[in-house]
Amino acid sequence: MTTSLSGISAHVWSTEEKRILVAAARQASKGWIGASWTLSFHEDSLDLYERPVNKHWPRDRGGRARLIACGAVLADLECAVRVLGWAPWSDLTSDALGFDRVARLKSVRRIRPTAADFARFAALSGRCTKPPPSVMAAWGRTVGKGCEAEGVRSRLLRPSQVRDLPRVGGQIIRKVTSDDSWVAFLVGTATEAREQLVRAGLVAQRLVLAAAEYGLVGNAFTEPFGTPSVRGTLAGISRAVGFPQTVVVVEEPREKPVRKGSTS
Repeated sequence: MTTSLSGISAHVWSTEEKRILVAAARQASKGWIGASWTLSFHEDSLDLYERPVNKHWPRDRGGRARLIACGAVLADLECAVRVLGWAPWSDLTSDALGFDRVARLKSVRRIRPTAADFARFAALSGRCTKPPPSVMAAWGRTVGKGCEAEGVRSRLLRPSQVRDLPRVGGQIIRKVTSDDSWVAFLVGTATEAREQLVRAGLVAQRLVLAAAEYGLVGNAFTEPFGTPSVRGTLAGISRAVGFPQTVVVVEEPREKPVRKGSTS
């Protein structure tokens, strides 16, 4: 511990805490953009930076997808901070001395981790802690409300509603299973400000983790919404919430094909 200007002891990250936080951030990269971020630890906080140069996303205009992916990393970091027994506080304002800083995360006070915190942390590595929902749509309505953030909303869509989305429905359908046993969350922002894009990724990752808790598989897709004209078109339809930035498809795990020469 160190003492802040107010005389209150400030938390200092231990070596083990740093290891856990880095591991949590890396879990997000498995489902999003790899190597699009970096962490910088300070005594009582850590900074999340985007990496503007990313060879994997040459068509990412303005770094939109990269910022959304950084939001997913932030969701995992907040989850890890809670399990470590601290209340996380994220500052998404721009840094005049570091324009590539996406967020500053601080541990503001001690809290006791709850069962929900541990379940969400287990979901980082894909561990299921709850039985699968009997009715996917009812589950989706409950989970969607609990994953929203300031200025970012999600709308639950059935497969038929996804197919009807102008200009993107066909792209999304081709990425999922052929049957209709899945649901999707359309994640939209009130504006297209930098902070809103980060929060869109945070909400999307919360939905992915919520799915993992129940033994479901969540995948987020940002590519269909990469063109401003597409987002503008979808912003005006009733099923969208603001400017659509990503869609999270939740489905049951697909059975892996049996290898030749092996038995199930």
